[in-house]
Amino acid sequence: MWRVDPSQILTAIVLDLLVGDPRGWPHIARLTGQLSTRYEAVLTRKRQRSVTLGIVFWGLVTGTIFVGYTISYFLCAGLGRAATWLLNTLIIYQSIAATDLHRHAQAVFRPLAAGNLPEARRRLAWIVGRDTETLSGAEISRATIESVAESLTDAIVAPLFWSVIAGGPGALVYRTANTLDSMVGHRTELYERFGKASARIDDFLNWIPARICAFFFCFFPSACRWGAVCREAASHASPNAGWSEAAMAYAVGVRLGGDNYYDGQCVRGPVFNPSGRDACSTDIARSLGWMWRIAGACAGFFLLISILLSRLRLK
Repeated sequence: MWRVDPSQILTAIVLDLLVGDPRGWPHIARLTGQLSTRYEAVLTRKRQRSVTLGIVFWGLVTGTIFVGYTISYFLCAGLGRAATWLLNTLIIYQSIAATDLHRHAQAVFRPLAAGNLPEARRRLAWIVGRDTETLSGAEISRATIESVAESLTDAIVAPLFWSVIAGGPGALVYRTANTLDSMVGHRTELYERFGKASARIDDFLNWIPARICAFFFCFFPSACRWGAVCREAASHASPNAGWSEAAMAYAVGVRLGGDNYYDGQCVRGPVFNPSGRDACSTDIARSLGWMWRIAGACAGFFLLISILLSRLRLK
């Protein structure tokens, strides 16, 4: 169940490249979102939102999904190894979202490049949490590039990392935890305490992948700014988000980070590559180019590690 299988990881990558995330199909993230909404409503009906209740919430959602996976696994085991191989392959495939990330960024890039700012702002609101109604073209470009950079870890590097560590179950737990963080892991009055466990668990699961992601940028001479990336990433409120954003800022040559507005409130953040220029629409395309470079390099690396681990297991 927990063993890494290189063929599963390779097939999952190919499926994501060919199919992406078909709308309307059953998906781990959508199931997690539905369970999250229901469990939150039940748990908070008569109880105050607390850190302890947030831990119970995380355990219930993740436990329900894992129990469902375990039942499915043993049912598939009764059909043969091919069925369990397919189940874990589909789990890993659904944990990766490289093609969807590219599509969402392109959906912002196209109207922005055509000068249609209202449509670009509307599309941007699908992928970021900040206020987008009054953003300029440069701010839309910056927000999109930052989303691409951060999602490079969440949607590609981390799922592959946990697939190598613990096979299909590792990918399943990661995608569930990451979705829960996006649902309740917010620093708002409502979720500051209730979502703390979800946020901290997601931070833990992303800690190594975020640094691997930034490290791979430095394999390319034009993006090698490891010292600056380490220094600037440490200034971010998140222990992980700053790594890929700082690395992307230097790779593309633009200034990222700074002030953002959430529900009308200004949130000041660190600036990455402070001497860089303002981002423009063409930089979105450049950031996607870098996304695919890093995704390809990390995929090759993780496949190699999975092959080595599987050979060690067979000895």
